[in-house]
Amino acid sequence: MRLSGIFIVRAVALAGLAACVVSAIALWQARHSARLVYAQNFALVDDHGRPFEFSQTRGRPVVLFFGYTNCPDICPTTLATLAHAKAAFGARGRDIVVLFVTVDPGRDTPAVLARYLALFDPSFVGLTGNVAQLAPVFSAYHVYHEVVHSTETASGYLVTHTATIYFIARDGHFQTYGDWTDSRDVLTRDLKEILS
Repeated sequence: MRLSGIFIVRAVALAGLAACVVSAIALWQARHSARLVYAQNFALVDDHGRPFEFSQTRGRPVVLFFGYTNCPDICPTTLATLAHAKAAFGARGRDIVVLFVTVDPGRDTPAVLARYLALFDPSFVGLTGNVAQLAPVFSAYHVYHEVVHSTETASGYLVTHTATIYFIARDGHFQTYGDWTDSRDVLTRDLKEILS
């Protein structure tokens, strides 16, 4: 199992990037508490407005990432790198399910998620829900998220959150973990692990 290094961006130094990264403690907890554990089932709504349960992915390799469509840097970088890494497997890569769970349900409606993810890979699945639906998902996957008010955005806020990428094998267990700093080559290697 490969555990990538933790990279922390300080809000004072890089305010834009800080919108998607949290403390080293939160990232450590997210990665180490989930190690060698099976992914928990959850029920949300997909980017077509249909009910979605994680259990329906069983038998397929899954990449799970939490973020939001108004993320200035890290989320689009991660999704673009994942799309390139997935494309490297050609037809075989179509078996990989990439799930993007929003930490900003107020803005990330199914339609917004669909338009956003289509920019990277139309097969990526966006997931949202109300606060009551999302809360147990965040808890199960140790996802930290917090609204940060900002005068630099039209909406008036950004969302800080964990930037861990979960690679889940066909039988539902966590195979390995990554983060937004991982290169396409590293993510390709991670995808190969869950494809086998």
